[in-house]
Formats: sequence, C-alpha cells, structure tokens
Amino acid sequence: MPDIVLVPDGETIPLASNASGFAHGFGLFETMRFADGQLFFWKDHWARFARSAKQFALALPKEDAVLAALRGLVARKKLTEGTLKLSLLKDIEGSCLYVYTRPPITSPNSNALILNTTNPIYPRSLLAGHKTHNYMEVMHLLSLARAQAYYDCLRIDTNGFLAETATSNLFFLKDGRLHTPALDTGILPGVIRDALLRDCDLHVEEGLFVQGAIRDAEAVFVTNATSGLKIIGRIDGLSAGQSAQYSVASEALSAIQSLLLRAQESRALSLI
Repeated sequence: MPDIVLVPDGETIPLASNASGFAHGFGLFETMRFADGQLFFWKDHWARFARSAKQFALALPKEDAVLAALRGLVARKKLTEGTLKLSLLKDIEGSCLYVYTRPPITSPNSNALILNTTNPIYPRSLLAGHKTHNYMEVMHLLSLARAQAYYDCLRIDTNGFLAETATSNLFFLKDGRLHTPALDTGILPGVIRDALLRDCDLHVEEGLFVQGAIRDAEAVFVTNATSGLKIIGRIDGLSAGQSAQYSVASEALSAIQSLLLRAQESRALSLI
C-alpha cells in the first residue's frame, strides 16, 4: 500500500532526488474546493484520479484511507474552507500520496481571454486528459496571459479546433444552446464540466468547433473545480486579430449558475 503523507503548512518534506516523481515530474494531482466543512465533487475527483493512476501504473491508496487523511488534515488545521490537494508521485519503489492545502491564489481583475494558437494541445499525447505534474507548459502560458492582464489564454488543438484555457474548460451559449469542446480535442475532463453535462437539465452540445464559432456567441464562460464558473466578457486575438465582446449578465447565465450550485450541493461530502 502506498504511503500517505500529510504536509503541514510552511514545512518541508524529503523527496528522493532520484525518484521519478521529483526528477521528472512523474505524478498526478487533484485540486479540490472545500467550504463550510464540505468537500465538493469528491466522487468525481476520485474517479478521475483513479483512472489516471491506472493509466500510468501508479499505485493508489484505498479511497477510505485518503478520506481519513483529508479529514485528519482538516482537523489538524481546524479548517472550514480552502483548497485541498492530492499529489501522487512516483517514488524509487512504488508511489507516495501527499495530502496538503494550497494557499489562496489571487486572480487578475479581468474577464478577458487571449487566444493562443502557437502552443496547441496534441490530442493524442499520453498526457492529454490527465492532471499530471508535468504542468510547466500550462503554467507558463497562464503566466504570459496574466502578465498582459488577461484572466487566462484560450487554447486550440493541433487540428485548429477550440479546446480549453490553461486552467479551465470552455463553454459558450449560441442560438439558445450551450456548447463545449469535445474530449477528442485533448482537454481535461473537468469535474464542473462533467457536472454541467450530467447533473444539470441542460442540452449541451459537445463538438469540434472552429475559432469562428465563438465569435458571435451570446455568452462565454469557463469552469474549474476551485473557481466554479467564470463569465468571460471578451476574447482577443480571434481571426484577423479581432476581438469579440460577450454578455456578462443574462437570464440564461443566471440559470446555469443556479443549476451548478444545486449540483455542487448534491455532490458535497462532509469532512468535519
């Protein structure tokens, strides 16, 4: 059974320099929202984590043991809200799971995206669709976008289809219907994305969309586990260097936010 290590705030932990988790970023992670004593979308996070662990032959502790570790971390730190993380790293022999919290991250006061076409996602990559510690490209693209005061960058795949942002899944409302790029583009199967597809009474079209498909959308938003739903007001860098403006307040967006809130509440797990 792999070891489980609780990582206290501000403390260092030993990592073997010749272990592949440290030396090569051979590992997986999950980032989870915790508020009012509730861990949101735990089953979805765990299912994704377990699928990826199986894909990369990383031994994973039993779910009950991981939940016990999360409860221990919450109790030790007397937490009622925050961001909880799991990191499963390949060790010299086997693997080791690290359980810890992430400090709050300040997002820029922006609701704009910049289209990035120079670093496309390769859908057939072994890493596509997995949250791996090989995350340098993603974080670099995010830092470049935020250095220009954008919320994030919008990426395409190697076939030129809209994919996702550096940190979030993409949705857009057009002709009264909700659209989101298909997993075939190599995007991450986000837990909020899955909730909107599964738990909400919405007809969502998954597909392969060219850049022009989003230019005249009525509304655009992005989703991830910690930020929930972020409404986008502008995308720069579309075809011929154009920008597109979007509604940031509508009955449709309010309805989607309400549906997501109900899905979140229905899939919450108490850690206290």
